[in-house]
Amino acid sequence: MAISFTYRRDAFTLIELLVTIAIIAVLMGILLPSLRTARRQARGVKCLSNLRVLGHGLVMYTTENGDIFVPSRLPKVDDCNWFGDVSGGRKFRPTFLAVMGTNVGVPAFEDPKACKTEVDHEGEDGDRQNYSSPVYVCPSVSDRTDERNGAYGYNYQFLGNSRLFDRSDIHSFKNWPVVSTWIRSPAMTVAVADCMGTAASFPLRERGDYENNSRDGHRYGNEGFNLDPPRVDPVNGEMASLEERHRTAVDPRHRERGNVLWVDAHADSQTLGSLGYDLNENGSIGFEGRNFLWSGSREDIAWTRDNSGP
Repeated sequence: MAISFTYRRDAFTLIELLVTIAIIAVLMGILLPSLRTARRQARGVKCLSNLRVLGHGLVMYTTENGDIFVPSRLPKVDDCNWFGDVSGGRKFRPTFLAVMGTNVGVPAFEDPKACKTEVDHEGEDGDRQNYSSPVYVCPSVSDRTDERNGAYGYNYQFLGNSRLFDRSDIHSFKNWPVVSTWIRSPAMTVAVADCMGTAASFPLRERGDYENNSRDGHRYGNEGFNLDPPRVDPVNGEMASLEERHRTAVDPRHRERGNVLWVDAHADSQTLGSLGYDLNENGSIGFEGRNFLWSGSREDIAWTRDNSGP
């Protein structure tokens, strides 16, 4: 007698398939924001790591140069001056970042140029080269590679304002050299931080996207290497862009916080409020903030010629 076997094949019904798809969609909706948040946090951690590396360079430069802080950026006298030696060769007007990085062996440029008139392999002139190492670029704004419109700014007003009072006197620096012993509270004095550039002077809705090599005051990153403190004297003091009266400020690009390197080389993240900035209702940054964490003496003073040094 022959025995026959019957196989039953189970299959999803249309309703079961729709329920499964709906569950997957809900899970994706829950997980994707978490993944985006995790990526943002990872970029913030990497940014802090960059600042800590550069912080070692700040300490080493100060130690090796008679306790003098690095200048923000030496002024342009002619097409080949000022220049400095950085990793890889001679560089026309290197920023504080390139000098700090040299001390920890991280070249800022693959092809540094000694004169403004020289052009590198990217087609950039010696005054507007792009950083080639990721250490100099915050991963949250990875397009800000221009040395002038960079991601990180320096507390230049109190630590190394190397602009000139008198263009005919190439040594008439406004506030440089600054000796480290003048800084009474190194653990509570900002050295370097995320910088939004002169976009800080504009309402949020009027700010423009970053553009490499741009000089547009309303764009993020413009004059990014110059970081203005919260309190600025617009008449007798200093700002990143004196002619247009445009100031810069810390950029709270990491979940409403900005990463900060302090003079003692530790790094953390801070809100604009905790750093002393005065926010207007339209989102622009005012002039009447608090400079306790910027002056080096814990005094709430704006930098002026009378307040340059002990």
